[in-house]
Amino acid sequence: MKTKFQKFLLFTLCVFWLAPAIAQEEGGNIGTLIKIQAKEGHDEALITAITDYHKWIANFDGAMRYNWYRVLTGPDTGDYYAFSGGHNWADFDAEYDWQDKAGEVFMENVWPQIADMDRMMVRTVQDWSHWPEDWDGYDLFHLTDWYVHNGQYGAFRKGMDRIMKALKAGGTKNHWGFHWMESGTKAGHLMLVSPTRGWAGMAEEDPTFYDIMVKDLGGAEAFDAFMAEWGATFKQGATMTVKWMPGASDYGDE
Repeated sequence: MKTKFQKFLLFTLCVFWLAPAIAQEEGGNIGTLIKIQAKEGHDEALITAITDYHKWIANFDGAMRYNWYRVLTGPDTGDYYAFSGGHNWADFDAEYDWQDKAGEVFMENVWPQIADMDRMMVRTVQDWSHWPEDWDGYDLFHLTDWYVHNGQYGAFRKGMDRIMKALKAGGTKNHWGFHWMESGTKAGHLMLVSPTRGWAGMAEEDPTFYDIMVKDLGGAEAFDAFMAEWGATFKQGATMTVKWMPGASDYGDE
């Protein structure tokens, strides 16, 4: 007999693995991020199980597609993240006549390989993002946690709007995206995600952030003053790098 806790996990890890594919095609800005820790010695079995599960669930009419990543740096090294974006809030209320069967398959094959998991809901801020037009070759993603101070949201947003406008107009060659963490973590949590083509992609190209902002603000002194004022509205948290796992992200129908 399943415990109440197991039933809850089945709901969060299975039902939310299944949502209308049309939601992703419509390009919403809501996503779900799941952190997964494999049981000791079960990494290979977990990846095999989730890869098989993805190919199985792709046969249903509608499925939430997840990209899988492995953590390369930081205290979570060796853990996994699974992310599905491009949704709308209402998509997470969906119910299906086949979800019980999907839950049973997940619990039988995938869940026995998992030691722990956490799920978060995220909202992508497209106005603050500058994604690549061509994703070919992008395999590393560098994540940085930011925490906006209470009472500083207005000033933080105003500064972000100024920086984003300047960088995009100034011809930056770097790419990034910002996600507000809406549920499952601390309040005021914003995640910066920077994709690169391998580690070599971390080298900043000209024009640099500094060059663009100094020009936009009218000089180095104005830049220093702006950064000091805006930088007081938030604090930076942990950083990590994750690597995209194409095999575990493959649903076999594309």
